[in-house]
Amino acid sequence: MIQAVVLDLDGLIVDSEPLHQRAFSILLARHGILHEFSEEEYGREFVGIPVRENAAYLIERFGLRGTVDEILAEREAIYEALIADPANLAPMPGALAFLDALRARALALAVATGSPRRQGELILRGLGIAECFRVLVTGSDVPRSKPAPDVYLRAARELGLAPARCVAIEDSATGVASAKAAGMRVIVVPNRYTAHQDLRADARAENLEQALAMLDTRL
Repeated sequence: MIQAVVLDLDGLIVDSEPLHQRAFSILLARHGILHEFSEEEYGREFVGIPVRENAAYLIERFGLRGTVDEILAEREAIYEALIADPANLAPMPGALAFLDALRARALALAVATGSPRRQGELILRGLGIAECFRVLVTGSDVPRSKPAPDVYLRAARELGLAPARCVAIEDSATGVASAKAAGMRVIVVPNRYTAHQDLRADARAENLEQALAMLDTRL
């Protein structure tokens, strides 16, 4: 019996991928490089990949001056300035109704994100949904990023449940792999950036309303 739902954050609850994409473009512009990433290119090269690897990719591809740590810090500061303004934040289609429906079913809710804690907290507060979640586990809280299972294992532990009692909702291949490795069943809801990925989940939904119906069949 399902007792908890553990959700990814970026691209599933919040439509933050355009802000990530914008932050990378701003970063390049500050280094004198005028390059706007298309949705397809951004989804292929960046989505679901740890941001530290993104920084290394930018250095190699565009010849940026600076270490990975320096480029990463600059990029994170740009992104955090964007998400600190609630006007820039938008929930994914159906996300708020989905959370309300899960709470009405008395399911424990957690977020398991690879983003740093500060960013996760800024987004949840900015959307006004922080109180929906019993647990927030971020990339700051674990030694390894997705696709390692660390964030999902910690979420289950903090919920006080076995992973088999939790269902994960994800949008990317690395997220699916992380939750599966933790021993959770996974429903994937791809977005426009991740639909092309090899999403080897237990079930695939086209939207969150469909994901809710799939959860109901497992209750």
